[in-house]
Amino acid sequence: MIVLTGIGAGALVGALVPAAAGVPDAVVLAVVAVAIGVTLVDVPLASFGRAVLDRRFLIAVLLLNVAVSPALVYVLSRVVVTDPDLQAGLLLLLLAPGVGLVAAFVRRAGGAVESLLSVAPVLLVLQVVTVPGFMLLFTASENFLSLDGSRLPVAVLAGIVAPAAVVTALQLVGVRRPRLAAGLRRGATFTAPATALAAGFVAAVLIPRAGERIELLEAVAPLIGVYLIVLTPLGILVGTAFGLPLSQVRAVAFSGGARNGLLVLPIALAFPDGFAVVALVVVLGMAIEIIGLGIYGLVVPSVTAQSRSVLTPE
Repeated sequence: MIVLTGIGAGALVGALVPAAAGVPDAVVLAVVAVAIGVTLVDVPLASFGRAVLDRRFLIAVLLLNVAVSPALVYVLSRVVVTDPDLQAGLLLLLLAPGVGLVAAFVRRAGGAVESLLSVAPVLLVLQVVTVPGFMLLFTASENFLSLDGSRLPVAVLAGIVAPAAVVTALQLVGVRRPRLAAGLRRGATFTAPATALAAGFVAAVLIPRAGERIELLEAVAPLIGVYLIVLTPLGILVGTAFGLPLSQVRAVAFSGGARNGLLVLPIALAFPDGFAVVALVVVLGMAIEIIGLGIYGLVVPSVTAQSRSVLTPE
């Protein structure tokens, strides 16, 4: 709820205070980078090897997020192919599996949150390749490569790589320093507020910059909703097909629906002038995702419980 409140407040500021568009890009990127760092605190980046301990779960999550999900994303992206900024924002949002905020929803739904967190570092590293790779593949005929990408290296290094490196270093030191480890656990409780602040800040700054193109967001909102709806049964089917325990089937379903909007915001912010809508699509998707994951929390446990007879017993 706090994330929705933050985005709503930011949108209101952006609509009522046009001067917010003048905030320097470096400040926006810094706020997002700090939020990314806070979000990654709960992800065991320093324990990369834990993912291979349960290969069936890892393969199920990878199949859903690297094969099934991108196929659906491609179909949805063709609906807005005539609007490059909308298409870019939709692809960025939906091609990046979530690794942070989703843990709280999985835990409340009785899902295997530790299993999901154990594969999070793999998903994080993998999307470094899959997100740009699929974007180039899906937009090969739209000349995205002709866009000015001069801001991208700084955005990726400062907004994504640096926070991830700092968190990884702190986790490694925390193995030998109990107080630091305890501090990191406390810091993980600020994931939602940090996400709310960053997403709301981006909305406040970019809504005035987007101008009349802000109205185009209504075309992409239903597509994000369709993605969340379709991925629910697909995730359950994939988890079931691998014979996973009930709690892990739920975690797999959530992994398909949860997207990594916050983590791709630095990339969205690196698009050239005139593409402010790209980041706004991501922020809008984050808001819709929070609502969707809340509904997942009600639907997924019920559906998987009714299907218990075809699932591996706990």
